[in-house]
Amino acid sequence: MIVKHKRTAPYIAIAAVLIVVLLFVPFPQGTSLKAVVTASNHFQVLSNGNGAYSTFHKDLWKNRTLSSRSLVPDRGGLVTYNVNPGLSQGLVKAGDTLASVYSSTLADKIVSLEGNINTLMASLEFERSGSKDTEIEAARLQLTYARARLEEQQKILERSKSLLEGKIIPQQEYDIEVRRERLDAIRVSIAEADLGSALSGAQTRKLDVFRAQIVDEEKKLAVARDVLDHMTLVTPLSGKLLFPLSEDTLMSIEQVDTLVAVLPIQGGSHSTIEWTSQLTLIGPNFQQIVTSDQMQVDDHILKVGSEQLILVRIRIDNSEGLLVPGQIVEASVKFSSKSVIQMLKELF
Repeated sequence: MIVKHKRTAPYIAIAAVLIVVLLFVPFPQGTSLKAVVTASNHFQVLSNGNGAYSTFHKDLWKNRTLSSRSLVPDRGGLVTYNVNPGLSQGLVKAGDTLASVYSSTLADKIVSLEGNINTLMASLEFERSGSKDTEIEAARLQLTYARARLEEQQKILERSKSLLEGKIIPQQEYDIEVRRERLDAIRVSIAEADLGSALSGAQTRKLDVFRAQIVDEEKKLAVARDVLDHMTLVTPLSGKLLFPLSEDTLMSIEQVDTLVAVLPIQGGSHSTIEWTSQLTLIGPNFQQIVTSDQMQVDDHILKVGSEQLILVRIRIDNSEGLLVPGQIVEASVKFSSKSVIQMLKELF
């Protein structure tokens, strides 16, 4: 005997509706990921070996190096690193002195340049004022001597002309005396010019040479002193001072009032994240809802094994000090709604 149930049709209809809903109606998705907390800025002092030191200031939110400097000492010079004795692990403020580096080569160069400048300035002052009377007298004597020599040569030239006319000396010997007379006339003109310069106190070219040398040495000294100033290491940011265990990293400063959480996500899924929805970071005694303006995605894709990952950087207000760099927090991520059909299409 076949028994018919009157309620079978409604059940079938309900099941059909449910299947349609499951297949075609999008439903929200979500996942829980791990994010690593880092400082938003850090400043490091590194020892590169052989007396060389370098500093790096990096913005981890924008993922770029803001500044870097290196001190490479000359071979054979003494280089020492001296930390500020008043420093201890804790908070420091921007502008605080961290350490200083001493280079005997640079110190010798500064002393030498200062000595050169003092010598040149003394010579300039002497040439400009102290020796004026002596220069005038010397110029007069030179002019007197030059004129006397010219007069004597003119007499010799007259006698040579007579001897030439009498065919006692050849033409070549007379020409030699003519050239000597011309040279002596030139010497008189030079002596007259020197006397005029001494009387006027000009000495322009000689003084200009001293001035140019002084300017050149002062520029070299300014560069050396600028290098010396940079050898005093000052923190460009306020943050937490640490003395890491690494031998190469002498000290580091991390800005901790604002932190950055680095969230790795599989490369194919970041486009489905609802950036305008709520993304929540959760840690011990910490929970914060993140908005889209607090996030940015790195342009490049990382390959880890067979997976492709992108990095999402999330800026976190840590003014209350609830998080520390290196801490791992949970990121509750919401994906865009999808139906089963849509997911099957993506798979196939």
